[in-house]
Amino acid sequence: MTDNDITIRCLAGIEPAVIHKAFLEAFSDYAITLDEQSLAAMLKRRGARFDLSFGALNGDGRLVSFIINGIDSHNGHTSAYDTGTGTVREYRGMGLTDRIFSFQTDHLVSAGVDTYVLEVLTDNTPAVKIYTRQGFERVRKLDCFTADNSHVIDSVSDRAAAAVVTVGETTVDEIAQLGHFMDFTPSWQNTLASVGRNQGAFLCMAAYSPDGREVGFGVSETAYGDITLLAVDPAHRRRGIGSRLLAELTSANHIDRAKALNIDSTCTPMRLFLEASGFDLACHQYEMTKKLI
Repeated sequence: MTDNDITIRCLAGIEPAVIHKAFLEAFSDYAITLDEQSLAAMLKRRGARFDLSFGALNGDGRLVSFIINGIDSHNGHTSAYDTGTGTVREYRGMGLTDRIFSFQTDHLVSAGVDTYVLEVLTDNTPAVKIYTRQGFERVRKLDCFTADNSHVIDSVSDRAAAAVVTVGETTVDEIAQLGHFMDFTPSWQNTLASVGRNQGAFLCMAAYSPDGREVGFGVSETAYGDITLLAVDPAHRRRGIGSRLLAELTSANHIDRAKALNIDSTCTPMRLFLEASGFDLACHQYEMTKKLI
């Protein structure tokens, strides 16, 4: 195989099954088991735009490397977000990620994108080097936690029972009015914009004080055990409200394990809360950005 065998092109028009196959092959080292429907749901949540995503095809038309981009307004910028970058094993070491990124930059800028955002595991040294070489800068470190549902429910049960609140389902629009409860800015996949792209997949809950005021909220993607957002009004903390919301969300999970991804590592209160609620630290990621113009 040579560089002459490779064609870089937009992913629009490529069958979802082809992209799914390439995704599984590229991430075979990580035992990724997403079926085609689950991958489609993930990409929808992250705002994937295949007309602004790009890949490398070999001489036989096989998709062997790709960068799938989400596009949205993020932190005041029109941004692209790396929803998935991968290269199948036998095509690694050829610089295809660099080539695709270089190829796509002009297309993204022409579409009005001024900033590129991505996350990468801190221990993925080769990838961190690639992104640094491409001009990305580390913005912050993000922590990812996981736990068995049963362990979470047992850990929070006493605190949850003490909460003098009513908890019920709510809407994304209502939660949007409570963003000031958050201690840190959510990462791309955890923003309300991401939740809103596939609202039917998420459970949104609010906690109400006896006088009917909203004092906390939580959002989860129950099919995957993902605790997407959780926050309590600072004036009402340490009263079991967060534990009550977490218990409700975790009880609704459709799988046996819960996860809380991309928690800002500087947010000590959230880290301590998750640890006290039975979660273990699974990994760290860097959030990295690059100005395109």
